[in-house]
Amino acid sequence: MVTHYSSDMSLAIGLTTTATLARVGSGSSLYKLACTSSSGIGEALIPSHSALASFFQLSVSTTLTLHMLSAYTLFTLVLIHAFLYVSWVALINNLSANARKVLPVLNPTYLYHETWPGNGTSLGVWRASLIFTGLLAAVIMLIIFVTTLPKIRRKHFNLFYFTHLSSIFVVIIICLHASTMLYCTAPGLAMWCLDWSMRLHELKSVLYGEISTFGNGWYCITVPIPRSRLAGCSCRSPLAHFFIHHGDSSSREVHPFTTITHLATKDATTPSNNDDIVIQFLFRKVTTSTSYSEETPRGSWLLALRSKLYRRPRKTVQWTEKVASSFDEGVNERRHRSTKIQGDERNLNTSIDIALRLEGPYFSPADPSRYHTVVCLVAGTGISGALAIAGAFSALQNSRTTAKSKLSSSIPHESPWRRCVIVWSVREMDFVELPPWDSHTNVEIQILLTGPGRPRPDLPAIMAKISQVTPPGAMIWTYISGPKGFLENAKTVCKAVSNIEYHAASWDI
Repeated sequence: MVTHYSSDMSLAIGLTTTATLARVGSGSSLYKLACTSSSGIGEALIPSHSALASFFQLSVSTTLTLHMLSAYTLFTLVLIHAFLYVSWVALINNLSANARKVLPVLNPTYLYHETWPGNGTSLGVWRASLIFTGLLAAVIMLIIFVTTLPKIRRKHFNLFYFTHLSSIFVVIIICLHASTMLYCTAPGLAMWCLDWSMRLHELKSVLYGEISTFGNGWYCITVPIPRSRLAGCSCRSPLAHFFIHHGDSSSREVHPFTTITHLATKDATTPSNNDDIVIQFLFRKVTTSTSYSEETPRGSWLLALRSKLYRRPRKTVQWTEKVASSFDEGVNERRHRSTKIQGDERNLNTSIDIALRLEGPYFSPADPSRYHTVVCLVAGTGISGALAIAGAFSALQNSRTTAKSKLSSSIPHESPWRRCVIVWSVREMDFVELPPWDSHTNVEIQILLTGPGRPRPDLPAIMAKISQVTPPGAMIWTYISGPKGFLENAKTVCKAVSNIEYHAASWDI
């Protein structure tokens, strides 16, 4: 009898200790502060349109990193909280019936008479339900965590995106799980609501523009945006991106694109009586991904079974290919109609009307005008940001020329920016002469053609040569954009030179 009592008491003490740890882990102000702060930061630092990011002039990569760290911290704290709860289950099964009256099964952080079934009031039922709401929130967060893994996120982005949207349900469930969470998550919820209200306000307007081609699979979208979009923006950085929605290509997808237009120059040169300013985007048709056909070959059941196991690959149409196809189909239809009616297609207009919805602009905090030399190391379609920087440099040079022609002794707020170099690495089979080159004066352009039989770009030699002719004490700022491998190689090169600062444009972390 004494032995049984001692064993029962030791289990009770162990259970009480575990329950106390669970209560400390869940109910203490410090732990709640950590969880709710992580939750609030995870909601507030929304990567695409955060008021905090604009206020503190944080880049997209920085907000993405902070968003990820805060979300992972919250998920880790939730797992610790859950494990502390689960640890008491094995102990309570070994308790006697009398000992089980001390602590309830569903919620060990309360006494038996405080929660259901010992307490049949609504408060007691709510305390008993906490384990279910906590479990549901943890399951949803686990699904969100799994979809953030790089392999899943890159191959199934829509799955990643829409499961991320379910995080608002997690917040609601967590507030039901712990009522005080509402007050701590209120700042993050306010930022989330502000973010979505700004997105929906901008995306509700349909903008009508044109899409044209430069040849060899390169396309240009020209669209007017309301000048009011720039209200309150200093526009000091030439780098700005928008999120583009093309309903005819996809009703769900919204893709980020860096504009090739220097918005500050365009805003200054557009007559004040115009309510819109014209901007441009550059993209190239992509047809690289594959899926599998569902065709079943005729014949025996064995062939049918084999076709299910080894389905034939088939190209999947990407978003950019859909947009480009809308242009190709429109041009072909117009050409067919023109030749049928007039018998002559020489004067055929090769631009097609397009309806878009734009979210933005979002400016990068980078300001190349503070540096003596600006170098753009870009590959492929990464040339878009370089063209915007070249536009900013041309505008600065033109302002200097205008000041000299007016015999001005000095230019207010004179910039040290004296040189702009664009190094464009592009596959020989993808190369095309881009018309925007003609509008940028005094910009040095180096085109590095790559592909079979051609050497890889020697970026260290290029940057060393530029650094040698840079005046002593002058800083070099480098803009990097392109595929991931090119980005990493260019960043390594820039880190090796002491007088170089760089900005890598990346939509991934």
